[in-house]
Amino acid sequence: MRKKWILVLAAGCLLLGLAGCGEKEFDRTTVEIKKNGHIVQTIVEDFSEPYYDLEELQTTIENECDAYNEAAGEKKAVAFLDAEEKDGVLTAKLEYKNAAAYAGFNKKALFCGTIQEAYQSGYDLAVTLRSAQEDGKTVGKAELLEMSKAHVLIIREAVDVRVWDKVLCYSDDVMPQEDNSLRVTDQEMLTYIVFQ
Repeated sequence: MRKKWILVLAAGCLLLGLAGCGEKEFDRTTVEIKKNGHIVQTIVEDFSEPYYDLEELQTTIENECDAYNEAAGEKKAVAFLDAEEKDGVLTAKLEYKNAAAYAGFNKKALFCGTIQEAYQSGYDLAVTLRSAQEDGKTVGKAELLEMSKAHVLIIREAVDVRVWDKVLCYSDDVMPQEDNSLRVTDQEMLTYIVFQ
């Protein structure tokens, strides 16, 4: 049972986090990028099988977080916030200290920083992105490098994403949503979302 849930969470887009009470509830797995650098992930999965056990799942997630934090030498690199089941749907929440903690814990690519920091970290930015403001307009490497102080989220995961500021451009596999989130549809390629 324990291994099954670890695999289910990993496949769905491992653990999650909502920032706290009063925030929007999500109906899809969502990764929120906070201005303070924290990553809050909310995982939404089917939990309708009668043999699923919420308490056992919570214990498993807590143990995984503790093991990761101990190995990383940080008490709160990853923090389990909550998990609940309602009408056969599981909502689990985790908070990560930064993008590196998210990537390390989930074993999935995720970078968030300025475009200049991304370039200095080895991302060559040889991509063509769609403008969020002008239909049909594209943004290439030269334009991105000129936007060196803008932020970029680079992720390899099919999830919904929220960032803290105005979105400027994004990869072809990104679909803007009505609730101001962005849906990443490709989990094989690196997806780029540039925001202020």
